[in-house]
Amino acid sequence: MSAISFKKLSKSFGAVQALQDINIEITEGEFIALIGPSGCGKTTVLRHIIDLETPTSGEVLVGGKPPDEIRREHKMGTVFQRPALVPSKTVLENVQLTLDITGVTGPLSPKEILTNFGLGQFLHHYPHQLSGGMQQRVNIAAAMVHNPPFLMMDEPFSALDEMTREYMCEFVGEVLIKDPKTVVLVTHSMDEAVMLADRIIVLAPRPGRIEKTVHVDFARPRRRSLKTDPAFGDKVLEVRRELYGVEEDAEEEAA
Repeated sequence: MSAISFKKLSKSFGAVQALQDINIEITEGEFIALIGPSGCGKTTVLRHIIDLETPTSGEVLVGGKPPDEIRREHKMGTVFQRPALVPSKTVLENVQLTLDITGVTGPLSPKEILTNFGLGQFLHHYPHQLSGGMQQRVNIAAAMVHNPPFLMMDEPFSALDEMTREYMCEFVGEVLIKDPKTVVLVTHSMDEAVMLADRIIVLAPRPGRIEKTVHVDFARPRRRSLKTDPAFGDKVLEVRRELYGVEEDAEEEAA
């Protein structure tokens, strides 16, 4: 049984068809990146997994169940583009809030997971006292403290500067080696997708559909130094060619 399964999923918003016949099988512990032109439906795909959208036709199963059951069982962690932190609460209190809401206790306490994330000295700081990268580490800790088997990430590093993004990609990769999860990442960054994913799914727009799949087989952990390896550049080039091909096809269809 797949960890996450899309079967002929289509989604329309009124007269606009956002997704068409999406078929994806994601295995347990696999890291999938969704990439494609703006408006291709990447985030809409992810929103179906986290029970924020309902298919017009077809189905999505998470752990063999409808997404709403997984949500009610608190088996999903979600990280959005900007940290969803409560300004009036400390770092420690923000992570504790996940446990208060879910009523689920993971193998690590909020203090332990934050210490593992390199934030042990900042437990009693407030979000405004942290850098953007540190805030996002708190955000990821809050999404993972209850130890969910599924982790959804919607452009989690797009608001960060390039060097911090590179560090965060390396950091997340190392965290997931220690605590494996089934992950779906939405990103516009080809470098980010290659650095993190086992498979990169390229979506085409109008309506969103799967166009290509690129397999990434670099050994883990993947350090930032991997980007200096010509093989990394070759893989990014492969993704870029697939993506640009999708964009060119869409422009020809619109002409």
